[in-house]
Amino acid sequence: MNKRLAAWIVVAILPLVASCASSRDSVVLGPVGPEPLTAEELAPKGYLKVYSATEDHEDGHVHYFPHTSYTVYAEDGKTVVKKVANALSIHDEEPFLVQLPAGTYIVLARARNTGMVRIAVIIKPGQLTKVDLHYDWNHRVRPGNAADWVRLPNGQVVGWRATTAVSQSP
Repeated sequence: MNKRLAAWIVVAILPLVASCASSRDSVVLGPVGPEPLTAEELAPKGYLKVYSATEDHEDGHVHYFPHTSYTVYAEDGKTVVKKVANALSIHDEEPFLVQLPAGTYIVLARARNTGMVRIAVIIKPGQLTKVDLHYDWNHRVRPGNAADWVRLPNGQVVGWRATTAVSQSP
């Protein structure tokens, strides 16, 4: 019986050993790389951070104040470029950092104590443009004079006045 069992084992293992020993033709493919970039992706980028008004959200006995959402429009003020939630959740109190191609945009956002406002913003390559519609800059010591600031009708400073426009071409 042992010879018979040994013969069956050899017969069962032989095809497995033969398949491992034989060579197979493998498919050779060219190198794979990233997708080609679009013109928008190749354009120089800058950054925008909007400190919009906040909303009070209570979670248990803890209050969180996430910034309200806003919309970025093209320079024409009609074409929506991006809608920004401006908070991951009710617990997120830091506004989003948005990357945009260099150029001029219109931001529609809620300002504290004023309501909805439209603000022209200039995005420059590699630079951060901040729009502060929540905090009051008037109490902070800021270099420069009053002509350097953009203000809401109530006098609240919302950011630095842009000195020049930027084209979207590199």
